[in-house]
Amino acid sequence: MELLKKENVQICDRAADWKEAVRTAVKPLEKHGYVEPRYKEEIISNVEKMGPYIVIADQIALPHARPEQGVLKTQIGVTLFRKDVIFDGKDMPARLFVTLAAKDSNSHLDALMEISELLSDESTVKQILEAADIEQLYQYFANHQEKGRKEGC
Repeated sequence: MELLKKENVQICDRAADWKEAVRTAVKPLEKHGYVEPRYKEEIISNVEKMGPYIVIADQIALPHARPEQGVLKTQIGVTLFRKDVIFDGKDMPARLFVTLAAKDSNSHLDALMEISELLSDESTVKQILEAADIEQLYQYFANHQEKGRKEGC
């Protein structure tokens, strides 16, 4: 995906809790200048206020906050945890964190549509969750982007 650079893809064994998972998932975006340091805390604060809205399906979380909550440039990060991350008040655990940093309300919509399409297929999600390394994890998203370009209008 154009909005996903390999430097923002990581695989981690586990997180102590969901807050640590969010901080870990945002770390590459912060390190490479896409978000301010406060962005991860804004996401955590939002989840504490509104509940675990970032868990969008079984095993999938989409950490994000509003553009004014610390986004510098639009970008996506992908973090795969080998062990389940449990959110308070949510029956579904998450292992795949697709972190979204959107500079405005529109720039991320195409990427969200592509991600939704990719993650709507249960067998693909299963393969992603079993990715052997960062390269393989990245390629699931990059190959989907290429496929979308070839099949476009």
